[in-house]
Amino acid sequence: MQNRSIAERFAIPHTFAPNMSVGEAIVASLAAMARILLGSLLFAVWGVYTIRLYNAIGSPLWRTLVLFPLLLLFAFLFGGLMFVISAIMRKLTPQRT
Repeated sequence: MQNRSIAERFAIPHTFAPNMSVGEAIVASLAAMARILLGSLLFAVWGVYTIRLYNAIGSPLWRTLVLFPLLLLFAFLFGGLMFVISAIMRKLTPQRT
């Protein structure tokens, strides 16, 4: 039987490993803050320009046809942002052996 901490014995849903070093915790916290701030900024800017474009189009048919690709592109950019932040986090976090 392995000697595990109480957090490791129970299935506690957590993002951070209970046995992180201080450096790993700082990098993980900075990555979480970057996800929140940059994701919110992307959502705000994209939302404003999408609504401005939507209101500039006069035809209801074109409004409907343009909205789906804009939402799809936003989802792609948001996913890319999260991927880039995760990749940077992996580069900054030292690998355990």
